[in-house]
Amino acid sequence: MSRIPDFLISGRFLLLAATNLCLFLIVATWSFLPIFIVSLGGNNLDVGLVMGSIGITSLGSLPLIAPLMDRYGRKVFIVCGILGVGLTNGCFLLFEKYSLLMIPVRLIQGLAFAACFNGCATAVVDLVPPSKRAQGIGLFGVSGSLAVAIGPFLGEYFLLKWGFDAFFLLLMGYGFLGVLASILLKESARKIRLGKMEGFFPTALHNGHLAMMTVAAVCGSGFSAMNTFFPLHARNLGIQAGIFFVSYGSSLVLVRTLLGRLIDSLNRERLIFACLVGFGIMLAFTSHIDSVAQTIFLGALFGIVQGLSYPAMMARMVDRSNDGNRAVVVALFTGSFGIGINLSVLGWGFIANLQGLSVMFLVGGMMMFAAAAVYAWIFFVVKKQALPQGALLQERRRGSSPH
Repeated sequence: MSRIPDFLISGRFLLLAATNLCLFLIVATWSFLPIFIVSLGGNNLDVGLVMGSIGITSLGSLPLIAPLMDRYGRKVFIVCGILGVGLTNGCFLLFEKYSLLMIPVRLIQGLAFAACFNGCATAVVDLVPPSKRAQGIGLFGVSGSLAVAIGPFLGEYFLLKWGFDAFFLLLMGYGFLGVLASILLKESARKIRLGKMEGFFPTALHNGHLAMMTVAAVCGSGFSAMNTFFPLHARNLGIQAGIFFVSYGSSLVLVRTLLGRLIDSLNRERLIFACLVGFGIMLAFTSHIDSVAQTIFLGALFGIVQGLSYPAMMARMVDRSNDGNRAVVVALFTGSFGIGINLSVLGWGFIANLQGLSVMFLVGGMMMFAAAAVYAWIFFVVKKQALPQGALLQERRRGSSPH
C-alpha cells in the first residue's frame, strides 16, 4: 500500500506549489488579454504582437538567469519573479487606448515569469530525493494544472461582473499571495561553487543534454499542435472542444498523482520512447476523429502521454546535473520545451492553412513516429555500442534505477 511521500507534506514543497499555483493563475488568466487589447482599439495583429512578445524574454533570458540562480540561490529569483508577474498587471490599468507600450510590459512579465517558474522548478528538484524525482516533478506540476482549470473561470467572472479594473486587480492579488508564499520559503542546503562555473550553452553540449533537449522540443511541438489547433478542429467537426480539455485535465492530474512512483521505477529512456509513440498515435488519430466518445478518449490519451513524458524527460536531464549547474539544466529543459511550443505553431499553422487541419494532425503523427525511430536508434543502438562493457552494465543499472 502506497503512502504519502515525505516531501509532499513538507512546508517547502507546499510553499513552492502555492507559489506556482499563484503564478499560473495569472498566466492562465492572461488568455483574456486579447479582449482588453481589442476593446482599447487594437486589432488582431496588435494582439499577436502583445501576446507573443512575452516569449522573447521568457526564453531569451534563460542563459543569463539560470547561471545566476545556480550561484546565488533560487529564492531571490522566485520572490522577485512572482512580484514582477503580479505587479506589472497594474500597468494595464494606466492605458485608456491601445498602445505599443503594452509590449514592454509583456517583456518584463516574460522575464519575471522565467525567473519564478525556473526558480520554483529547480527548488523542487533540490528538495525531492533522486529516487522520487519524477514523482516530485509530476506532483509539483499539479499546482499548475489546477491553476489552468481555475484561473480562466475566475478571471472571466470578474471581467464580466466588474470590468477590466477588477480583472487586473485580481491578477495583482494572485501575485501578492504568491509573494507571501515565496517569502516564507526556506531554501534547501546546497554546495555552491564560488569559482568559475560552466556556462549555459557549454552545459547543453555535455552529458547527453542536447539529445534530450531535442526530444523535449519535439514533445513541445506535439503539445502545441493539440493545445492550439484542436479547438478549431473540433469546431469544424461540430464537437465541443471543452469535452476534450476536461478529459485531458482530469487524466493529467490522475497520472501525476497516482503514477508518479511508476515513472521513477521504470527505465526513463524506454518510457520516453513509449511516450513519443503515444504522441504519434494521438496526433494521427486526431485527423480521423468524428465522435464525442473519441474526443474523450483523445483527451485522456493526451493527459496520459503529457503526464508521463514531461516529468520523465525533466528527471532524465536532472539526473545528470549537480548542485553547481542544476538551475541551468532545468532551464535547458524548460527552454527546449518552450521553443518547441513557440516555433512549431508557425509550421503547424502553415500546413493547416495549406492542406487543412486533418492533414496537419496526420503530418504531426508521422513526425512523432519518425522522432521515436531516431530516438530508439540513438539511445538503444548507437549509445549502447559506444559504451565499453563495464560502462554498459553501469548504464543499465542507472537506467533501471532513479539514482
